[in-house]
Amino acid sequence: MWCDNCLLIFPLRAGTMALATEIAAYSIAGGIVLFLYGQYLYPSADLEVPVYGGVSMGIGACSVLLLLAFANRSRLWTSALCFILPFVLVLSIVRAGIMTFRLDYYQERIIWSCNHGGQLYNATLAADSTYSAGNSSGDTIPTGFCSAGFHSLYLAFAFALALDCVLQAYQLFLVWRFRAFLRNYSSLKDSRVNGYYYS
Repeated sequence: MWCDNCLLIFPLRAGTMALATEIAAYSIAGGIVLFLYGQYLYPSADLEVPVYGGVSMGIGACSVLLLLAFANRSRLWTSALCFILPFVLVLSIVRAGIMTFRLDYYQERIIWSCNHGGQLYNATLAADSTYSAGNSSGDTIPTGFCSAGFHSLYLAFAFALALDCVLQAYQLFLVWRFRAFLRNYSSLKDSRVNGYYYS
């Protein structure tokens, strides 16, 4: 028989809601950052950034749905999340691997952007060895991306994506435990007649 309190750091319902709030916050914020600045990390990739940002928003939406389900102690939505979250987790793991691999692939283009005033990578300009960024205009890459150096940026990015997958896996475990708790509680209520329990 499973221990109801095993592997729980915080109380089941409150702890899961706190974790879901954290995941929703950084996922939605990360999605917004990707939509705004993803073109600098993944230059010349028109479809990648919307996909990565969309997945982040989807993860955030699932966590918000989890908050609503736990707030109402809904068996229906908790069971639905037990079905949905494994697919979201697998998608997140695949996305993390692809994003990390593709970030390394675009290393030279990101470095070129940093060395040319933070402007978006341009293959034509990059091929011109005499080009200077002195007359460039328009949006530029955030200075924090360049000041840390690509290696530090890459390691931080990979670590954050790996930690996200770990937190989502733990969130899935907590949702599974909460569903079992709701089922046991419902069975206990159904077995009670006139103040007595029958088995």
